[in-house]
Amino acid sequence: MGQQMPAGLLQQLLDAFASKLEQAAPQEVSNSVWAVATMGQQVPAGLLQPLMLAFANKLRIAKPQEISNTLWAVATMGQQMPAGLLQPLMLTLASKVHIAKPQDISNTLWAVATMGQQMPAGLLQQLLDAFASKLEQATPQEVKDTLWAVATMGQRMPEGMLQQLMLAFANKVHLANPQEISNTLWAVATMRQKLRTPQLQQLVDALVSNVQQAAPQAISNTLWAVATMRQQLNPMQLLRMEQALASKSEEAAPQGLANAVWACAKQRYLPQQLLLAPPFGSKLAANQPQELANIAWALAQLGHRDEQIVSFVTEQAQHWDISGTSNDSGVACNAQTLCNICRSVAVLDLQQHVGVVLRLAASLSRYWPGLSLVTEHLCQLHQVHTWLQDFQLGGNHGLQGVLTEQRLHECQETRMAQLKEQQSESV
Repeated sequence: MGQQMPAGLLQQLLDAFASKLEQAAPQEVSNSVWAVATMGQQVPAGLLQPLMLAFANKLRIAKPQEISNTLWAVATMGQQMPAGLLQPLMLTLASKVHIAKPQDISNTLWAVATMGQQMPAGLLQQLLDAFASKLEQATPQEVKDTLWAVATMGQRMPEGMLQQLMLAFANKVHLANPQEISNTLWAVATMRQKLRTPQLQQLVDALVSNVQQAAPQAISNTLWAVATMRQQLNPMQLLRMEQALASKSEEAAPQGLANAVWACAKQRYLPQQLLLAPPFGSKLAANQPQELANIAWALAQLGHRDEQIVSFVTEQAQHWDISGTSNDSGVACNAQTLCNICRSVAVLDLQQHVGVVLRLAASLSRYWPGLSLVTEHLCQLHQVHTWLQDFQLGGNHGLQGVLTEQRLHECQETRMAQLKEQQSESV
């Protein structure tokens, strides 16, 4: 952001500009809101509407860049387009897309997504087709912004077009910074799509080569994206990213650290340095139930018996509320969260937490009819049941008396069906 202007002076200039809107060209309106956004300030809501109305009334003579810059400015200021004006701006840009630059298209998509708005499928496809036809002129940032926007809008990209964009990005990855690489991978993973292995390795290698300049979020998002795409990194890539994240853990968000541990577990890699970094432990309390359960799940997957972390998670879990009602009885959580924690304690054989496991299972039983329990959850509960029985814990009854016979039978049948399916797949 540039230098800021005193609020009073900015208001005075904007008032003067608004009083002359009839004579203002689209470029002048666009430049005004762009300047305010670039200074990191906002146009007062009472002035934004007349400015946008004036701009919309002259859309016929507005250039693609002016439309794009206007949308970018409104989104950057954290504001919304006045009701009914976003659609005309998008449609006008689409009608002039043949003379638009890649940046005009990517900024428009980025702005719509940043404002939390949606774009009609046909219009989105039109803009993506135009962007793809101009890929030779597109920078890595523009490719990244386009992918990020589509992912943020909850849309998917046609496979052929995704490969086009990723090839263009990979060809210029030497010009991309770590954040742009990370956001690109995040977007592909969020769209539930995948990269070709050589492309993935090329992008991760580029990030790793500059990992000391990467923000903690860029590292954790990269790890999360690769794990979500169910793709693999090599041990050296994992080690370099773990070391960098551990060294920056003081600046990292708690969720980012939790996501990194979860992602490493998906890769069957133990992030020992990260787990031992003092900020990791000190930030545990700032995590939501899902993140804490994911950490416990990761430790179980890796067979890493960190009793201090698990003890903290189980202690917190006793104060969580799975009822689904709106009350102040505890922090809200879901069935997956509690099942993950119970299973983690069983897998790690942390017998001192049997009492907690039984209480969490009782919570699940109490609200069972309203819970969305899937195969994974039922199998986890069966695993807890057999652990309790095998080691004669909690009265040697397993989860009998905590779950009803019908529910225990459901867990057992689900687990048996899962084992049969796994056996048939291995033949």
